[in-house]
Amino acid sequence: MKQHLTLSQFMLLGISLAATLLGGCTAFDARPAADAGFSPNRPPGKHSTRAAFLQHVWVDTRYRDRPIDERFHAVYVAPVDTRFLRQASWWQSQTAKTKAELEADTERMAKRMRKEIQKTIANYPGRRIQLAQQPGPGVLSLELAITELVPSKAFWNASATAAGFVVPGAGMLSVFGNGSIAIEGRAREDVSNEVIATFRDREADKMAPVNVAGYTWYRGAEVNIEEWGQQIAELLNTPPSHVVKDASPVTLKPW
Repeated sequence: MKQHLTLSQFMLLGISLAATLLGGCTAFDARPAADAGFSPNRPPGKHSTRAAFLQHVWVDTRYRDRPIDERFHAVYVAPVDTRFLRQASWWQSQTAKTKAELEADTERMAKRMRKEIQKTIANYPGRRIQLAQQPGPGVLSLELAITELVPSKAFWNASATAAGFVVPGAGMLSVFGNGSIAIEGRAREDVSNEVIATFRDREADKMAPVNVAGYTWYRGAEVNIEEWGQQIAELLNTPPSHVVKDASPVTLKPW
């Protein structure tokens, strides 16, 4: 004899599924970013820093545990480098038409990243570090490179989202169609132009119970860019005792 779930039991099942996935969200963290060589002279390994949102960080010993505004009054964000994407073997194997599309997407995302970081620095509440339009005395230069840009598999995500409207929590299946984005960065001091900090990070698209954002190819990457901007601005404007945490790989927002 078949047993049918009541509406309340059905909803409880869906909520339990979503809660289980949210509770184990560390399992959805992106794998560490590969070293693309944007900062080839950085020492290997990782030491403890307050930039907990980044997977790999190195800071010159002269600048560790020191307030950033003790030495710098402003930060300059350089145009974002995309050459490492073009050098990738998977890029070179694409057709000319696909390469042209990838080129346009990459340039758009690079400009968006620079603009987003500039905006969050300029608008940070009670900011201690100003935004500079060019390098100069007392200006920290921030250089970034996009080393990976994988679009979400929109058709899979659309199917997972449709299921999410029927079975609460089923939209989490979109993890299998997630895109990703990886960056490398370095900071230069103003006098010698020496690299005093390097970092790299990789983020996958977020999982959501109903993943409407997954309908778009790069919306997941755009969300991660927005979070990087907020985290970098927070890092620049807070004291050495403040730890900037990573964002959750799971969100309850559908877009």
